[in-house]
This record gives sequence, structure tokens and C-alpha cells, in this order.
Amino acid sequence: MSAARLRSSRIDAEIRRLSGATMGTGWSLSFAAPDSVTNPAVVSALEETFALVIRQMSGWEPTSDLCRFNRAEPGWRELPEEFFKVLKRALEIAELTGGAYNPALGAKIDALGFGPGFEHDQAARDWRDIKLDAEKRAAFQPGGATLDLSSIAKGHAVDLCAAQLRTLGIPSFLMEIGGEFAGEGVKPDGNPWWVGLQLSDLPPAPDEPAHTDVALVGLALATSGDFIHRRDDVSHLLDGRTGETVTGPLSGVSVLHASAMEADGWATALFALGPEAGLAMADGQGLAAIFARRSPDGASLELSRKAKEMLG
Repeated sequence: MSAARLRSSRIDAEIRRLSGATMGTGWSLSFAAPDSVTNPAVVSALEETFALVIRQMSGWEPTSDLCRFNRAEPGWRELPEEFFKVLKRALEIAELTGGAYNPALGAKIDALGFGPGFEHDQAARDWRDIKLDAEKRAAFQPGGATLDLSSIAKGHAVDLCAAQLRTLGIPSFLMEIGGEFAGEGVKPDGNPWWVGLQLSDLPPAPDEPAHTDVALVGLALATSGDFIHRRDDVSHLLDGRTGETVTGPLSGVSVLHASAMEADGWATALFALGPEAGLAMADGQGLAAIFARRSPDGASLELSRKAKEMLG
């Protein structure tokens, strides 16, 4: 963000805070805005965005476009704009990671108890069998492909909310849905919006900082960790190549990016790849990523080259 844009984002107003529930999780917003921007108008704009994402990409709403796609007979189906955009990027990340990131694990996630419990075709199809036609904004359902976009749609929802807030004339905000953040501008006191990373269930190792905070100035932040959502001591994070729970030394991965959708998808993908391959992928893609490894002494952090440049 340019210095001029930063200066213009600073406004002499009190910080307002709003929060609520959506998409099976919570949302929160801290912002500074002119008095002409009312809280009800802000909430209405956000709820409109939440409803759009749920209507198009929820794996829990039987009437959503995603659930209808999952139940569809083999053939091409035209998709709404946002659904198509998110699915396209999810399939691209799947290709880049050799399937470690896999947006077609809906049946497996349901079987593990992390989904809505819908019945699925037992012969679930591979993500590679899903084809896209950008000109027609359509996707090919091979029959039995069960999409789950929860690892990237929430980030896209954060991006859409941020766009709504800008449209309302809000120059400074920190928007969050379920632990995925987007920050814009600076606070009235001139400081940025700071967010503390939560990357492990262990305390930091002795040679690590007591805490790591990042300033979100025109940036988004997403984190994936195997300690965040567990059921019967099983993580919800799966290796898309095997469909099995990811095991290994990583406890969490955070990604900083201009887009919350990108940060969300890549945080999951890098975690699934593991520490070595994940770090190599982050460096190859120019991603600012922070990896937390468990050790007998606690959690140790490792940063990608881009993250070192940003945080060093």
C-alpha cells in the first residue's frame, strides 16, 4: 500500500467493533469510518455477502449450488460467477501441488465426521475428472465428484467482505471470518492492524519469540493447523493424495497474501505438503508462509523467503 493511500486511510474516528456468526463459525470486524457509515448498513452488506457464499458454496446447505453439483448426474453444469472463480483456483492449486490440496474430498470429510453427513456415491471421483469451461463458466461433473471448498471459500468470503467495506467508504478495517483476516489502512492512532499468529498447541521453543504478530496493511492472513478442529483426536486436514489425515511434525502454517482466498487455499495446501515440500512450494510460488514444527522443546518457526523479506 502506498504511503499516500496509508495517510488517506487514517481517520479521526473511534474504532467500532461488530461481530456475529456465519458459515458455522464466527465473524468480527473492527473499523474506523465516517459517521455517515452506519453500523446497520455495514452489517447488512456483510450479511448479504455471507448469504451469497453460503448460497453458492456451502457444503451444508442441500440447496446450495455446490451441493446440487455434488448430486448431479454426469454432464456439464453452468456455475454462478463466484463459485466458478473459487473452484477454478482450487483446481489450479490442486494441479500445482500434485493433488496434495484436493477440493474433491467431500465424501471423505463426511465419513470422518467433519461434514454434514450426506450420502455419497461410494465410487467417488478424482479431482482431475472435473473439467472447466471458462467461456461458458461451466464445470463437468463426471458423476460422484464431491466438492468441499471450505478450505478456500471462507477466504474468498473475506475478500468479498473487504470489497463491500471499501464500497461503503470504510478506509480502515480488520475483517475476520473463522480466523482468516484481511486488513486495510491504519487505525486512528496511526498504527496498523496487528494480528497474533496461532500456529501451535505447544509453547514456543526456548530460542523462539514468545509471540509473533503481523501487521495487516493491505494484506490477508490465513492459518491451517491440525490442532484447530479435531474430532475424536483426528484432524480435519487431509492429504489430498491419499485421503488420509496429515501426520508429521507440522502443527500449523500461516500464509500472508494480498488475497484471503489465496492465503486460505495455500495455507491448507502447504500444510498437506509437509515442511520440506511445503517450504519448497512456498518459495517456488513466491508465497509468504510461516511454518510451525513441533519438537520436544516446543514449537519452532520456519519462514519462506518471501516471509523473511516481509517480516525481517
